[in-house]
Amino acid sequence: MQKTTRLALLAAAALALPAAARAQATPAPAPAAPPAQAAPADEAAQLRQKIGALQQQALQDPALKPAQDSFNVVLSAAMGRLDPAAPAKLARAQAINGEVEAARAANDNAKLNQLATEATGLQQYFATLQPRAMQDPQVQAARQVWLGRLFEKMKQIDPNAQQYVDRLTQLSQG
Repeated sequence: MQKTTRLALLAAAALALPAAARAQATPAPAPAAPPAQAAPADEAAQLRQKIGALQQQALQDPALKPAQDSFNVVLSAAMGRLDPAAPAKLARAQAINGEVEAARAANDNAKLNQLATEATGLQQYFATLQPRAMQDPQVQAARQVWLGRLFEKMKQIDPNAQQYVDRLTQLSQG
């Protein structure tokens, strides 16, 4: 049962392009006032965790959905220009999530295994295509708009968000 659940989660997690877009939306880390004796690696990990939690909280705001959707549309279009098969593969990736739920409900381990294999292949496909699409000027512009809105929401949640990002940037630069 745990193997089935793990495979189902792998299939669902491996596919979501919006999740990939959200990953691209992570702002550069920033500084917070860390404990004076914390090692830089520990401090950086704490800051990444804090920024990630802020980002997840900000993503819960439905007001951000239009900017996120706009970014995803631009990113998907760029991937389609790079590979005409991308739209069909994206549609398949989105459809697999429903199939995973149905297979899980039916306790169909064979189907879950097949979906996990397919999901892994799609994940690998998008992992190579997305970075190329991110070089597109339209995608970069849409990403900046999306990140700006996300970061503004993060700063509303925690006014120190900019300090966290600045500090993390400082730590990562040496």
